Amino acid sequence: MGRKKIFATLAALTSLAYSQAQTLPDSIVEPCAQSWILDKLEKEYPGFSLAFNQAYEASVDASKFEPQVQSRARRITDTMYYFDTVFIMPVVVHIVYNTNNENLPDSLAVNQIEVLNQDFRRLNADTSKTRPIFKARAGDARIEFVLASVDPQGNPTTGITRTYSTRTSFGGNQLNDQMKFTAQGGEDAWDPKKYLNIWVCDLSQNGQDALLGYAYPPYGHPFWTSNVWVADNRQGVVMHYKVFGRNNRLALNGSATLRQSAMGRVAVHEVGHYFGLRHIWADDQYSVNKCAADDYIDDTPLMGAQSSFNCLWSANGCTTANDEPDMVENYMDYSTHACQNMFTKGQVAAMRNVASTYRKDLAIAYRIDTTIRIFDTVVYDEVLIYRQSENQNITVELTDELKEGVVTLQVYDLLGQAMNEETLLTENVTRFSTVGWRPAAYIGILRRADNDKVLRRDKIFVD
Repeated sequence: MGRKKIFATLAALTSLAYSQAQTLPDSIVEPCAQSWILDKLEKEYPGFSLAFNQAYEASVDASKFEPQVQSRARRITDTMYYFDTVFIMPVVVHIVYNTNNENLPDSLAVNQIEVLNQDFRRLNADTSKTRPIFKARAGDARIEFVLASVDPQGNPTTGITRTYSTRTSFGGNQLNDQMKFTAQGGEDAWDPKKYLNIWVCDLSQNGQDALLGYAYPPYGHPFWTSNVWVADNRQGVVMHYKVFGRNNRLALNGSATLRQSAMGRVAVHEVGHYFGLRHIWADDQYSVNKCAADDYIDDTPLMGAQSSFNCLWSANGCTTANDEPDMVENYMDYSTHACQNMFTKGQVAAMRNVASTYRKDLAIAYRIDTTIRIFDTVVYDEVLIYRQSENQNITVELTDELKEGVVTLQVYDLLGQAMNEETLLTENVTRFSTVGWRPAAYIGILRRADNDKVLRRDKIFVD
């Protein structure tokens, strides 16, 4: 949605959201605690919301990415080479468990990485579900993930750790991050500047699956120094064990919300937060005007509130002059996994900016993808009508700007008799047969179809 200068409003909304989000009824499932995190930080560090929004808006300014895109193109005679960087990010999965059910198999970690790679690279099988109005906005983040092969001490690893904990749950409406510390019943982070840490544990509250995951926004925004913001060892993604991985049996056999969250896309959503993305409805669901706040991404439409764990294609929470439906196919919504299938190009630009600035030390490799496009080097800089005797054709050449279906050709003999049906031209070069015409002089006339203006009138000799 378009950016708006409403930081003071957002700070007020944040305060209101915090007051309402502290008591979470057992019957309500909150798939992501991003709004809790922003509220928590505002309470701990008054003024956080204003500074974070200013930094975030600056980080997703699309104009900053255009020069980078342009510089990747190099023209060599009749071939265009496009060079693009793919970030390869190492992941460590910390499985913190109290029961056997929580001690998930390695296979779920492996297929979770597959889901992340498919969805971040737009290689997911359900891209066809992106509606035509949004299809051109869908983007490939060019970020890939691998389970770490070397631990912080330089030893070989599977990229998966397992820690038994006496804690029966790490859930609750206060985000205590205890799963991130060995001394508190969890597992210490591997160097967060070198690994994407994902903690998988029980986030239930009072026996209810109340929270599915959360992640802190990127560390190191310019308005916040290390002594007043989220410490390195709290950076990473936290996942409820029942929705980690694709086709987790605990999700498939669980509540309706869990079943609708069984495709591994809770992690996609949370890793989106980890790379700086906000919810596309801007967490203003407690506001009187739910269409006032902004996610600072230009190509996501205004959205009044999150989806209610459904796939409602007709949803449209904000009506504006340039009205668009809610982008329920976006990974940063709360729609069902069967509905989600895209990040926008604006979201991609924001994540790549974070990957190259605030998380610049994370990538273990950079792969340069090269694609080649062959293009026509013939420049049509004139409008011409001429006869080719050897193949008995009349040939018409148009410039690029005139070949968009706005020019017609009609040929007459010297008595004014039309020799052809008036024809709309849509190519740089169009040929008309003169087979059967008697030898004589003819007049070819090119006109603009929209205003009948004559562009060219030429005499053509047929022998």
